[in-house]
Amino acid sequence: MKKLTNWISISSIALIVLGLIHLIATIMILPMFRNLGKEQLLIFLFMYLSAGLGTILPGLISKLMIKGLKNKDKRAWDILIICSIYSLLMGIGAIITMKTNPFAYLMLLIGLLLFVSVVLIKKEIK
Repeated sequence: MKKLTNWISISSIALIVLGLIHLIATIMILPMFRNLGKEQLLIFLFMYLSAGLGTILPGLISKLMIKGLKNKDKRAWDILIICSIYSLLMGIGAIITMKTNPFAYLMLLIGLLLFVSVVLIKKEIK
């Protein structure tokens, strides 16, 4: 169980870091889209920030659920499986839409690591 909770912790921290990188990158990416109209620029900004926050949130939640796993709380596992499926879907979507972006592949790997760890730890929660 300890090894799996460590992998969940590592993938949770990786999600948080990846989301923070995405938020920070907004400052560097935004000037590249100055030619967009004001409304389109605001939409782009909102979506870009939402993607970063949408990566941080399952990382934070997953990190918080580790204590529940150690106490063999089934609800913690339920929440973790939702976060891991969400992260995996984000990774798959990132690959489909951004084939040349290395961070898309990183998101897929982190989501897969979290998902596999959560599925494997289910056996120890019973």
